[in-house]
Amino acid sequence: MQITDQMFNDWVRQHQRLLFGIAYWWTGSRTDAEELTQEAFLQAYRSRSSLRDVELIKGWLVGILRHCHSQMRRRTKSRKEVSFDEMLYEPQSRPTLSADALALHQSLDKLEERHRLPVVLFYFQDLSYREIAEALELPIGTVMSRLARARQQLHELMKAPTKLVLMKKAASL
Repeated sequence: MQITDQMFNDWVRQHQRLLFGIAYWWTGSRTDAEELTQEAFLQAYRSRSSLRDVELIKGWLVGILRHCHSQMRRRTKSRKEVSFDEMLYEPQSRPTLSADALALHQSLDKLEERHRLPVVLFYFQDLSYREIAEALELPIGTVMSRLARARQQLHELMKAPTKLVLMKKAASL
């Protein structure tokens, strides 16, 4: 199938927020996230003829973003994660989280990356099992088992009485 520039531009508009959100979570920096998102779209444009199934565009783009992020990490040799609430909302518009939401976010932070990323992509970014498998270059069964394991771990973490850590930024004091 021939992918036109118009089709590609539509995909950029449709998926830019998704890729930026994931990139921001990975980098913790708006500037780095913008650069990473732009690089991912550039790589996607260059390799658009390799897309086998347009129904899998989200997973394909996230996979390219993941690859670009790996390259960036190798170049910078550093990695900083930010909390999930920062990934989901612009810093200025971040709502006050309920105790349950805060507990969930803190529990998610305790998961290993290999379990946390499929959870974020599935529940927060609405990717399908198939799209996640494509993005993470894993079999669908592995994605499903990692999600099941993550849900089990989250259930255990949420069941256990925990002390919620409320943090304020100095600028908001």
